[in-house]
Amino acid sequence: MSAKTKIIIDTDPGIDDAIALFMAMADPNLEIVGMTAVNGNVSVDKAEYNIRRICDFAWHTNIPVYKGCDRPLKRSVLNAEWVHGADGLAGLDFGTPAYQGEKEENAVDFIIKTLMKSPEKEVSIIAIGPLTNIATVFLKEPRTISRIRELIIMGGAFCEDGPRGNSTPYAEFNMLADPHAAQIVFDTAERVTVVPMEVGMQAEADKEFLEKMRDLNTRCAEISADMLDITAKTLSDHLAQKSKTGTAPEKGTSLYDPCAVGCLIRPALFSGKYGTVQVNTNASDEKFGMTTFEEGNKRNCLVTHKVDKESFKEMLLAHLANLP
Repeated sequence: MSAKTKIIIDTDPGIDDAIALFMAMADPNLEIVGMTAVNGNVSVDKAEYNIRRICDFAWHTNIPVYKGCDRPLKRSVLNAEWVHGADGLAGLDFGTPAYQGEKEENAVDFIIKTLMKSPEKEVSIIAIGPLTNIATVFLKEPRTISRIRELIIMGGAFCEDGPRGNSTPYAEFNMLADPHAAQIVFDTAERVTVVPMEVGMQAEADKEFLEKMRDLNTRCAEISADMLDITAKTLSDHLAQKSKTGTAPEKGTSLYDPCAVGCLIRPALFSGKYGTVQVNTNASDEKFGMTTFEEGNKRNCLVTHKVDKESFKEMLLAHLANLP
């Protein structure tokens, strides 16, 4: 039997983050050595608490959880509670976890320690929030960069033929929340896979899929369907206004962050191109936070542009069926 793939998940739960965490916890070939919270969809305090709530709900209480950066490197704090709810998890009852999290060490130091003590290229990182923690790790201890097996990032938007951002007409939320951190990561990381916004939108949890989720009759599947349903209703009133402003028509059921986990588990489901990613870090520019891609230049970054959506969604259902 082959060894499990060791991963750290850096996250800001967030509704689709929660489903991504369920998926990772359910995979028998992954060993989650830690989860780290970052400011993003909600404040870092809420994000860290939500990670513990999610793990407790799924009966995975042995995963250490660390609190990370509470603000972006340079820009002002940006959150998305209007989408995810004031608590970040659509106000649903995940219960109160007994585990209080790791208080003696922060997320950045945990990631550094884990990478430096592990064999080179043993630990992968899945980053499904703003990249503040990851950039801070690289700045504080550059030797960690070469030790990462693979860095999978959910973020960015690269469509040329329509609205490309969900926060502005140009920028996807995770990139806009900390463009400076993102640029540091894209400049320095050695092996990066990007799962951008348009890939998550391809893997949409439509009504039929939500029914299949509920038919699994497990708590984690049912609460996942409930979160997506609530978000869709929250965003439905905003669709017309968003189309007027030029942002992408987000319905609230895109499986953004689960796609990042799926890309690690079954990369063959995803198609992409190698090249270089740039992030607009000019705060006075209307395109602040916008990502652009140049194929074949540095070639340290694989940007996915297509997912076999039906196979991916079947894989997600199979994983959710493995949780209580």
